Amino acid sequence: MDSVRDYQQYVGAYSEDFLKIKLDRSYYSRIREHAIERAERKAQEELHRRDGNQEFKRIMTGCLGEAALEQLFGMDIINWEIGDSKNFNSPDIPGYRVGIKAVEQGKYPLIFKENYYPQIMCIVSNKSWDTVFVCGLATVDVLNTYQDDRLVLDPNVLRRGTKTGFYGYGQLVPVETIDDIEIYKK
Repeated sequence: MDSVRDYQQYVGAYSEDFLKIKLDRSYYSRIREHAIERAERKAQEELHRRDGNQEFKRIMTGCLGEAALEQLFGMDIINWEIGDSKNFNSPDIPGYRVGIKAVEQGKYPLIFKENYYPQIMCIVSNKSWDTVFVCGLATVDVLNTYQDDRLVLDPNVLRRGTKTGFYGYGQLVPVETIDDIEIYKK
């Protein structure tokens, strides 16, 4: 195993297969306002008081991934409610047992060490935050196999021991329409 996983080898090598989604500017602004409100609300939660230093950026990145899939699938996905995090740990796509995991370009996404439903991986461009790359779907087996704790940048997350970094981009199943995840319909 590599001492440090090379981003170009584990992610960039597959980027030709990613779908590029450009988000509408006004929708981007609405998402930004929502992310600010959610970050302020989460700052009151115990877990987020301990390691909430990048709260806005994490929320914004997640919402942008959801927005890209809204545009791709032609359906509402973003949950505009604001509440305790414990009430929002479930699959992201309404009517499907599928989550969405978005990460900033150049970083690896954090996933649970034990996963129970697949995730569609998205990368948010760090050059233009209104550009998102839909990378593909990671099955439960792929999520539970292609993990590496050395990809976790936040020592607080690592210390809790429930999350790890995902690097299995070469194993992703292409996703272009809602029909591509039909087998995961509830």
